[in-house]
Amino acid sequence: MLTVEFLREILSYDPNTGIFIWKKTLSNRNKVGNVAGTISDRGYIVITINKKRLMAHRLAWMHYFGSEPNGVIDHLDGVHANNRISNLRDVEQVLNTRNNRLSKNNSSGYPGVYLNKRSGKWGVQIWNGMKRKCLGSYESKEQAIQVRKQAEMELGYKLRIMS
Repeated sequence: MLTVEFLREILSYDPNTGIFIWKKTLSNRNKVGNVAGTISDRGYIVITINKKRLMAHRLAWMHYFGSEPNGVIDHLDGVHANNRISNLRDVEQVLNTRNNRLSKNNSSGYPGVYLNKRSGKWGVQIWNGMKRKCLGSYESKEQAIQVRKQAEMELGYKLRIMS
């Protein structure tokens, strides 16, 4: 198990840039003074320590705060490679999911609002904890978006990433 002490011994972390620098050589691949990590296929920075691939955003949290996060680490701006401490927050999975980017299949441009092809109406849904709540069908996309926004306010959703 990786300890905070060992992490701080082998890597330096700049909370203003989110960049890790090797302080110790652990393998042929890393050299003292080099930037640590590679970008995964999902856009996250991954750092290999003792043959284990670790997520840099979780390491940033550990390095800065001195303990492992309680939940999942959310990138506030949605950019997985931005590991500045000001861009990270420790949240429950439910809150992290609310900050997801829109699916490329989203037909409305707004989360939880979709065009029902059979009826031709705009459907609205929202997640409350682990339960999906259907909020009805509406003639116009604008009306459906307003219903969704109102439900977000009532459930305490935060401003979301819209890109």
